[in-house]
Amino acid sequence: MRRGRNARVDTFLPASGIPEPDRVTEAIRRGRLYRDAGADCIYPIGVRQKHDLATLVTELPGPVNGNTGEYLDLATLREMGVARVSYGPRFYRAALADLKTAVQELLA
Repeated sequence: MRRGRNARVDTFLPASGIPEPDRVTEAIRRGRLYRDAGADCIYPIGVRQKHDLATLVTELPGPVNGNTGEYLDLATLREMGVARVSYGPRFYRAALADLKTAVQELLA
């Protein structure tokens, strides 16, 4: 059984150096290249706006991965047709915050 290949498109990350108005267009260009090269799913990491992700789902051939966030909860991603959902470091960060609070309470 072949394992799925998820192609990460980093155009939405600040470190990408891509101006915000060009990010969706560049993500589509890269996503299509990845699909042509055999990727099973496109992962545009760092997309925060619903309209940007909706455009990618519509314009990219094949499944698109989405991250949950302030404007993108699981129900919204499902309605948009996102094929795979990532929570990123969300649970890790929440666990660390809870641990920090618990330790501070113990030390108080």
